Amino acid sequence: MTIDKNRVAEALYPTLDAFHAISGQPLQTVWQVYTEASLDRLILDFGSVSLVVIADENDDSVDLEVAETTDDHNAGSVDASHLEPWNNFIGRAFGWGWVTVNQQGYCDGLLLSFEGIIPQLVLNVIASSIKVGMIMKVPI
Repeated sequence: MTIDKNRVAEALYPTLDAFHAISGQPLQTVWQVYTEASLDRLILDFGSVSLVVIADENDDSVDLEVAETTDDHNAGSVDASHLEPWNNFIGRAFGWGWVTVNQQGYCDGLLLSFEGIIPQLVLNVIASSIKVGMIMKVPI
C-alpha cells in the first residue's frame, strides 16, 4: 500500500496544527463536559491556551479546537484533574499528538504523549461519546 504522505499531511494539517499550539506546555487542569451521561467534550488546560476535544455527534468523529483558557466552563463540566488517568499527567509537558482514522475514513481518535514521543493516552469517539484509555508498554 502506497500512501501519498504529503496529501494526507495537507488534509490533516488543520487538526494536527492544534498540537503545535500546546507543544511543550505543562498540563494544568482537565475539564470533562457531559451531556446527559455522555462525555462530549474534554478541555485540556495548558495555561494561556486549552486544547478542546469534541465528540462530533453527527458522524462520531473527533474535532479539535485551540481556545484561550478562561475560567468560564460549560454547564455540566467536571474538574477531572485529580482522576485517573489525568492525575498522572498534570504538570507534565505535552509531547506529541496523533490522529487516528478508521477503515471507514472517519477521524475518530487521538493519541497523546507527555514528556516524550511514546503515546500514553488514547481518546476515541464511540457512540458520540469520548472514551479515554491508557496505552501501556508491553515488557519484552
